Amino acid sequence: MGKIASFKAKYLKDGRLSIPKEVINALLLRKGEEVRVMIEKEKFDKEAFLNLFAIWKDKSEEEIDLYREILKEREIFGRGEANL
Repeated sequence: MGKIASFKAKYLKDGRLSIPKEVINALLLRKGEEVRVMIEKEKFDKEAFLNLFAIWKDKSEEEIDLYREILKEREIFGRGEANL
């Protein structure tokens, strides 16, 4: 098995998925190479999030959005949560 990267992609108008440059570089991808893709549509469940982290109960949408952005950046650099 080769290297594995987890990242968020955008579904583009022409039907392709975007791959961040950091991932392309980390995997040493070259144009035309085949990759295996697993797709999961993400939906942020605010209620479950707030129940899990009760301290966030009184946080504003702006504060929660900031936390989401921090999580996204951690995933890009391979510091996301562990998938068991």
